[in-house]
Amino acid sequence: MKKNTIFRHLFKRVAFILLGINLLFSLILLPIYKDKLVRMIAVQGDTFANSTIAACGEALYTGDFSFVISYVSKVLQQAPEISYVTFTSTKGQIIELTSNGWNVNKLDSKLDLNYVAQLLPYTIEYKKKAGDGADSNSFVFTKPINISGLDWGVFSLGLSDTEYEALLYSYFRNVLIFSFLLVFITLLLLHGSSLKLGQQLARLRHTANKLAKGELSARAPTDAIGEVSVLASTLNGMAISLDENTRDLRRLARLVEDTNDAIAIFNKDSKITFVNAALKKVIRQDDDYFNGMALYTFFSHLKIGRKKQQQISTEFSNINQHDWSTDITITTSTRELIHFTMRIEKFDIHEIETGGFFVILSDITRRKQLEHDLETLAYIDKLTKMPNRRYFMDRLTEAVEESEAFGTGLAVLFLDLDNFKIINDSLGHEVGDTVLSEVGWRIQEALRSDDIVCRLGGDEFTAIIKGVNNKKAISHVADAILNRFQLPFFCNDRELRITTSIGVVVYPDDGFNTKELIKNADTAMYAAKKGGKNAFRFFSEEMHQDIRDFLDIESSLRQAIASSGLYLVYQPFVDIETRKISHCEALLRWHHPERGLIPPGKFIPIAEQSGLIGLIGEWVFNEVCKQIKRWNFDINVSINVSGSELLDKRFVERIHNTIIEEDIAPYRIQLEFTEGVLVSEEGKNLPVLNQLKRIGFHLALDDFGTGFSSLSYLTELPIDVIKIDKSFINGIPHDRKTIAVVNSIISLAHNLEILTVGEGAENQSQVEWLTAHGCKSIQGYYFHKPMAASDLEALINRTTVTSIDKYPKRLDNSK
Repeated sequence: MKKNTIFRHLFKRVAFILLGINLLFSLILLPIYKDKLVRMIAVQGDTFANSTIAACGEALYTGDFSFVISYVSKVLQQAPEISYVTFTSTKGQIIELTSNGWNVNKLDSKLDLNYVAQLLPYTIEYKKKAGDGADSNSFVFTKPINISGLDWGVFSLGLSDTEYEALLYSYFRNVLIFSFLLVFITLLLLHGSSLKLGQQLARLRHTANKLAKGELSARAPTDAIGEVSVLASTLNGMAISLDENTRDLRRLARLVEDTNDAIAIFNKDSKITFVNAALKKVIRQDDDYFNGMALYTFFSHLKIGRKKQQQISTEFSNINQHDWSTDITITTSTRELIHFTMRIEKFDIHEIETGGFFVILSDITRRKQLEHDLETLAYIDKLTKMPNRRYFMDRLTEAVEESEAFGTGLAVLFLDLDNFKIINDSLGHEVGDTVLSEVGWRIQEALRSDDIVCRLGGDEFTAIIKGVNNKKAISHVADAILNRFQLPFFCNDRELRITTSIGVVVYPDDGFNTKELIKNADTAMYAAKKGGKNAFRFFSEEMHQDIRDFLDIESSLRQAIASSGLYLVYQPFVDIETRKISHCEALLRWHHPERGLIPPGKFIPIAEQSGLIGLIGEWVFNEVCKQIKRWNFDINVSINVSGSELLDKRFVERIHNTIIEEDIAPYRIQLEFTEGVLVSEEGKNLPVLNQLKRIGFHLALDDFGTGFSSLSYLTELPIDVIKIDKSFINGIPHDRKTIAVVNSIISLAHNLEILTVGEGAENQSQVEWLTAHGCKSIQGYYFHKPMAASDLEALINRTTVTSIDKYPKRLDNSK
């Protein structure tokens, strides 16, 4: 029980509380008990008074006091509790009787009747007399005497308080007995409960001791009573939480130990208390070496300079500074440089005053290397390994500032490869990338070692030529570059001929800042392309008008497409053997509302550059299908297809759905492709051509002989027609080399069972030569110029057998 001090204190408190409560209630009930005792005594006095007045009433009325004295004396002898009796008449006579004798006296005045009336029915008063003894204190009972309706006087008697005192003593004795009995019974019951509660608490204490020793699987029994059961459940919950937290801490400790970051934990005195394996590996020391090491000693081992240490101390000593980080570089014992991000952090922002913090070293060597590489790559073109646009802009800005400061010359060349898109589309991007890499180095070889050559992107290159302002000298530089492009490019056993167009600007004549110089150089380059390509042009203010023309035509062309401003004309093919017109070519025309008729050679390149060629091609195909439906005669129509359309994955599906919707037989339409579009690297376009062929379209090779493909491709392509380009037709029958080439084309096509069409025949000698050498069909102004659909229909209707004279009169080209 000594161990269970809680119960000992509980017993004391319960005993004192019970005694106090019992005594408090006893004191509260004491006045009630006393009043009850007084009323009991009053009843006793009233009974005695009534019997005495009844016995002595007649004697009192007649004045026979001797009877009264005799009677009362006898009664006093039998009732020792009555100490005295008095009779006081209204006439002033008073008879006093005690157990020791009697006395009759006369009052100085008569008894007041009002006083007698106030005594009804009776009064009792406790009087304490001076002196010792039981008779010292008594209760005085007073009652009026009424005899036969006559107020005679007052009857008084004195009652001893001995019985009263005895009853009070008995009352207090019983209270004490009851109080002690209640405390005893209560403590006895409490003791029994405490024994059971002590056992249950002992089990809780046993479980708590196990948990304190690390046995986190220990659990307290929950079959206890009341709050002890709740306490057991709470303890078990705490044990479960402690077990989970301990597992988390173990995992965290494992993570800290195994992480690649080097970690050191310091106490409030800035002494090391823990280091992980990564830190020991960096400094190549064990735990004993680090134990108790001061922070600045630790910094010294990391080869952190004093200035850096002072910076760390100043920053981190700030009471509001919860963490701080910086990048450091250390040299290992093997003289290897390692870059770290060092972070110092206090454990808890609410425990800053108690101290304690940790240092984390994160290896960022790889990141630093990548940052260095990225910084280098930021100025290098990934494909050509040459300086890029960013490098060009920085160097051009520096060159402009230098020229302005020292008054030296500066020229900027803007180069763009001619028809490079054809190479990418037909031969593939791998060949295109190889060409770009070779182009960059050819430009560099044509310049001085201190001149800067950059690739802006795509097929655009720039060159910065310092120290020159003489246009003649600059022209020699541009010519040197163009001469380098005269040599063929060899890619994947393929010989390619590539040219470039160059725009040239001179500072400060053609611009006062980099933005103006680049813009004007681009304008000059565009002028070189417009002038026939494979050339260079110096910038002039007039070139801006060409740019404005280009933008105006592009904007108007978009409107024309949206508002049906384009229209088609049709040029017939003449079959030499049958003299019939059974085929024609749909040719696009555009009548500008302000500029008038714009030739296709001007707006088609703009459409290709601005990405409108796909919309135009779709409109042409749909319009041709509708026109075939409107004609009441059979005729096949050729439609030119651009390379952009062939690259569209939906091209085949789109035109196939169109002929199904319009109910047009596919053989009625011949799709014409240029040589550069059909011939692609590794047969890239061959599956698309085969798919078109399977649908039933006729395929034609347009402008044959003007491209750079090998004749061997003719054996692989599923083509039906070869159209001999007008540039060859113009050379016959007088140019021997042209005749040899055209004769070879016709012979090859005949052997491959491919129909040949002569394009652009304009005189009789050309028609006769083509006919004599086996060309089966001729298209050109010699027979018919392009015409509206209605004119073609009228022509067919006039010639019922769709035949023509052998040599009709040539039409006037000027119309």
